[in-house]
Amino acid sequence: MTTLLRFVALPLAATMAWGLVLLPAPGSAADCKVLPDRFLFEPTLPGLVERLTAGKPVTIVAIGAASTEGRAGGGPDFAWPSQLGVALKRDFPTAAITVINLGKARQTAAAMEARFAKEVIPQKPNLVVWETGTVDAVRSVNIDAFWETLQAGIAMLRPKAEVVLMDMQFSRRTHAMIDFEPYKNAMIQMADVYEVPLYPRNELMREWSESGEIDYSVQDNAARQAVARKLYHCIGESLAVFLVRRPSEGAVRP
Repeated sequence: MTTLLRFVALPLAATMAWGLVLLPAPGSAADCKVLPDRFLFEPTLPGLVERLTAGKPVTIVAIGAASTEGRAGGGPDFAWPSQLGVALKRDFPTAAITVINLGKARQTAAAMEARFAKEVIPQKPNLVVWETGTVDAVRSVNIDAFWETLQAGIAMLRPKAEVVLMDMQFSRRTHAMIDFEPYKNAMIQMADVYEVPLYPRNELMREWSESGEIDYSVQDNAARQAVARKLYHCIGESLAVFLVRRPSEGAVRP
């Protein structure tokens, strides 16, 4: 399985409300291009791919915290779920694609899992993208409880829809203050046990930062919002690539 990581802090609570201290510098859409081979050993989603290719209706539910809600970019219209929908509709124009954003700021994995029965499953999704772990790390949620929540949530969703986990965002500031490692490892292990695809958002954000394609350090509010929108666009585009990959012949997971 691929390697992963995450973000956040509490007096960084304000930071959290905006999704984080994130933000990439404006640039072209090609700046954050990610090829399917980048995710070679992750499980694929044959049901989703079949429906998209056949032009069938597809409903995707995205559930997560502030970064899913899209606060840093100015609202849901600029959030990564919306950008994911744009990317998929462009690539599969005959499919009726609906992306429902159920992001809520400051929610732990347990708070999200408690919403599955009443808010997620009634949408009859073909796919659920569950972004989690950040708030749990910030609040030092018991790691065994976090593991059990992931397990219960996946078990609840799997009979109804395909599932993708999304890990934490990347921020040097918050990584220096909070120990995300146990939560990162729990998500990796849970994805392995259930063979659930794990979208490596943290790893990709780190790479975009280190390559100079994304600058998370801008301070001006207008620049921060522009950068957040760019980041959400990059996540939406790369997540679309991640979701529609087909199995690679000869690929053996380590």
